[in-house]
Amino acid sequence: MTTLSIEDFLAELGPVLQGETPVTLSPETVFRELPAWDSVAVLAVLAVVDGCFGVQLSAADLNRCRTVADVYRLAVAKAG
Repeated sequence: MTTLSIEDFLAELGPVLQGETPVTLSPETVFRELPAWDSVAVLAVLAVVDGCFGVQLSAADLNRCRTVADVYRLAVAKAG
């Protein structure tokens, strides 16, 4: 089981989801609504999840998530 807190996860995600417009991430952030959300951001989020939790999520897994907290919970569950 991971010891990475959601706050630490947000700190890791922040730089990859920052576009030209700075945003403040919270667990409730709907990531698809971020200005920088695009196909590159999808790959970056998947890479952050892999780096933080040692698990690989698919694009379909990510598609089932709505918020950053959803991604975190899924990653924690897959990490076991």
